[in-house]
Amino acid sequence: MQEQVVRGALVLGLLIPAPHVFAQELRGGPYRSLAIRSAMIIPGHGGPAYGPADILIEGNRITRILQLDPVALGRGGPSERLTGERVIEAGGMYVMPGMIDLHTHIREDPVPLEYVYFMKLAHGVTTIAHGADRGYAHALEQARLEKAGQLHAPRLYPLRGWAPERKRGEPPPPLSEQLRWRDPSEAPALARQVIAEGGHVVSVGEITWNPELFGAVCKAVYAAGGITTIHLPPSTNAVVDAVRAGELGVTMIEHHYGYAESALQRTVQDFPGAYNFNAEDDRFRHAGKVWQQAPLDRLYGEVVDRLVKSGVTMIPTMAVYEANRDIVRAMGLPWHEKYTHKALIDLFYPNPSHHGAYHWDWTSDDEATWSYTYRTWQKLIAEFNNRGGTVGYATDDNYIWATGGISNVRELMLMQEAGLHPLEVIRSATHNSAKILRRPDLGLVQTGYTADLVIVDGNPLHSFRLMYAFGALTRDASGKIVRKGRVRWTIKDGAVFDNDTLMAKVVRSVEESKRAFSDPVKKLFAP
Repeated sequence: MQEQVVRGALVLGLLIPAPHVFAQELRGGPYRSLAIRSAMIIPGHGGPAYGPADILIEGNRITRILQLDPVALGRGGPSERLTGERVIEAGGMYVMPGMIDLHTHIREDPVPLEYVYFMKLAHGVTTIAHGADRGYAHALEQARLEKAGQLHAPRLYPLRGWAPERKRGEPPPPLSEQLRWRDPSEAPALARQVIAEGGHVVSVGEITWNPELFGAVCKAVYAAGGITTIHLPPSTNAVVDAVRAGELGVTMIEHHYGYAESALQRTVQDFPGAYNFNAEDDRFRHAGKVWQQAPLDRLYGEVVDRLVKSGVTMIPTMAVYEANRDIVRAMGLPWHEKYTHKALIDLFYPNPSHHGAYHWDWTSDDEATWSYTYRTWQKLIAEFNNRGGTVGYATDDNYIWATGGISNVRELMLMQEAGLHPLEVIRSATHNSAKILRRPDLGLVQTGYTADLVIVDGNPLHSFRLMYAFGALTRDASGKIVRKGRVRWTIKDGAVFDNDTLMAKVVRSVEESKRAFSDPVKKLFAP
């Protein structure tokens, strides 16, 4: 693994440092010319890897791919190699498109934004659609700074709700303004306003009680150039379930909600009389139980067929709910000590006042229920995929013991567990998600595309675990067991992020957060 840089080359008015500096630099470029040499390429559209090949990036575009395989060379192929102001020697490595996480969270203070962004980048995520957890105005400003190159972060698409915008803590707007947002005839004008103000991904979860409005908003946002997303709340699945949401025109359905409800023989879930939607232990416990009420022939038959026909996209986010099938495993994962920030552990630990922290009386029966939920849900995903449905990629991480970035890799593994081929998994995380986001310039390793690339020290098609920042155990050429892997570099818009440097900063941030920290999880396992 080597890297070469032309000394003293002038790029965009900046003097490129000597080669050794790049091993310590967090971000370099974009460059007038950047060459990645001798890499294997996973194109992203579902086709197999090929190579070795050289890739040339000029500015933020892929401009040339030069194949170096024996057949190409034997036919009088290239006698010269691609080069540039910066050269990354990637022999033995794999290049794939940058991943697009269509639903994640940055969380609120005191979780450091830099920590969240670096964990994503270091695990190969170049674009995120995220909850505006610190307010929509703040999220738009962060997106503006990132677009201007003033922020070390993935490309940012904050989610905006369908309601009058207001700052946190402010009283609701006048009822007349609220009613305007509930008027289907106003949807086209309001959608154009949202897009003009910088919005792109609109969450429509608060209007599922009104199918006419829901459908009008989904169509209006798409016509204005944006997309819609839905977390189907159990409180209104009797009105709009997954099938109806797809048929009303929503772009993508998050998580697992609404699918089993679409198959119920009655129109409502069999909630117990004491159920309280606002009690999160009730909400998440029965979100698992509903899958036991769904007739499987109808779920895998009519429901899947109608979902595929509707054109809706699934973004499953399996990594975030995995704690429900084994909470002890989730709390005790070995990476929490070194890579999970104290502020996240405080938010994860059971606490009725924290969203997603509901495991204070989580029983073995609950875990058995959710194990069944995963088996049934994963088969649904596979059936939908196999019949031509579009599966996208999202994590919903930084909740429920799912550490951001690390969960991006885990999500890939769970998609494979569901039955998708590794090439389908990568296609979902890259090319599919780019199309869903309406970014046709992203998601492929192809000339003319924006240079969002991931350089993995190993073959992710062999094992997605090689994409963890800490790698995975494997055997070298001599047969010795060694730790190998990680996403060595992430390239976003032609800028090269050194992920060893990013992760060193992450580790320091976590260490500083825990200097006076008494880990509550360790106390649970004390004798």
